[in-house]
Amino acid sequence: MKTIKSNIYQRAKILVSIAFLMFQFSNAVSQDKKAIIDLQFKEKNDQKFITGTAYDFENDSIGAPIEGIDLFFYVQRTFSLLPIGDRFSTTDENGEVTVEFPADLPGDTEGNIQLIVKIEDADDYADTSATKELRWGIPTILDDSESKRTLWAAGANAPISLMILTNSLIVIVWGIIFYIFFKIYQISKV
Repeated sequence: MKTIKSNIYQRAKILVSIAFLMFQFSNAVSQDKKAIIDLQFKEKNDQKFITGTAYDFENDSIGAPIEGIDLFFYVQRTFSLLPIGDRFSTTDENGEVTVEFPADLPGDTEGNIQLIVKIEDADDYADTSATKELRWGIPTILDDSESKRTLWAAGANAPISLMILTNSLIVIVWGIIFYIFFKIYQISKV
């Protein structure tokens, strides 16, 4: 009885694995179309707009605009991508999506940000992205207060008086320990 259950379990496991592989293969085959994303930038009355246009890309030439595909707009941050605009930005009949750029987004020291527009998990098209560096962010001013010698700074930037105090305490404690061992050694010689 136990071997029949394990045999059925093994066959079910194999069937699930085969079904998973077939699903993955069908997704890879269905996403054989390529797309290309064109980006345009406009500024109007202190507002900044990004227009992404998705085109069909076949035989090394740009084809017709793609209607009804989701474009995802991101800004590169330190550890991940920050989504901007609507969660789902679907292209219209001209293959275009327009998103307003946030006015309060910090950039680097010069105000540069890296904009990334992606087509992700589309049924008929492979994942595609377009990247552009813009000077639309707010310039970030670096704060040097962390590199100064303060009590809450890292050990390398600790106040000199604190370093002298702790090191002298350590030397005094070890001096007492060595003095005790020296006295014990003198007592044992007598």
